[in-house]
Amino acid sequence: MRYAWTAGLMWVVLFGMAGAARASSSGCAVPPGFKDTPHPAIAPADQLVAHTEEIVIDRPLQTVFEAMDKPLKETIRQSNALPGVAGDFMLTKGEFGAPGSRHIVCLTDGGSVEEESLERGRNGDVAWFRYIVWNYRTPKARPIAYGVGSFRTVQIDGSHTRVTWTYSFRLKDDVFPGELGALGEWLFRMGFLDREYAAMMRGVLEGYKTAAETPSAAAGATPVGR
Repeated sequence: MRYAWTAGLMWVVLFGMAGAARASSSGCAVPPGFKDTPHPAIAPADQLVAHTEEIVIDRPLQTVFEAMDKPLKETIRQSNALPGVAGDFMLTKGEFGAPGSRHIVCLTDGGSVEEESLERGRNGDVAWFRYIVWNYRTPKARPIAYGVGSFRTVQIDGSHTRVTWTYSFRLKDDVFPGELGALGEWLFRMGFLDREYAAMMRGVLEGYKTAAETPSAAAGATPVGR
């Protein structure tokens, strides 16, 4: 999740996002009663509610990677509408990012989510990162079953890179608004996904752009994805 929020009516990502978190952060631990189970089966795209944001950064791919390589708590900050990230706790060995790696993401509202890396790779000037967020423990995520995030980073030319971020949510069928079917998905999109969540996504991407285009941007590892 080093890349951006995580879900939910909340924050997936909250979690959900961005870069691959390096290791367990202080102040974050496994919640009481937590049971680590396999992530939910991912439904077809037509059963998910999705939103996409993208940005063009005036720097080559490598520089963009370095700007995105920072802890989630420095990427996803608390706003009036959504909690931020307080830290993370690794559930698997090593750092977060490699396919199959999982961690707990602690939120500033006292809640948490679980996140797993699904895909990460690079082929020349194109890189991708896909992850799933579930096990939400925050009131704002009550309607969410899980969220799937996807980053695609493409170097357009020698000095420009496009970052595209898509977040897709599966609503619970027995909780409002998901229990209303198509109408509930529309309400979720209009009332949350295309507003508060979209604003969060744009803020994260703008942060990457600012970091990458700032001469003093620190060089780091090279995350692929979020």
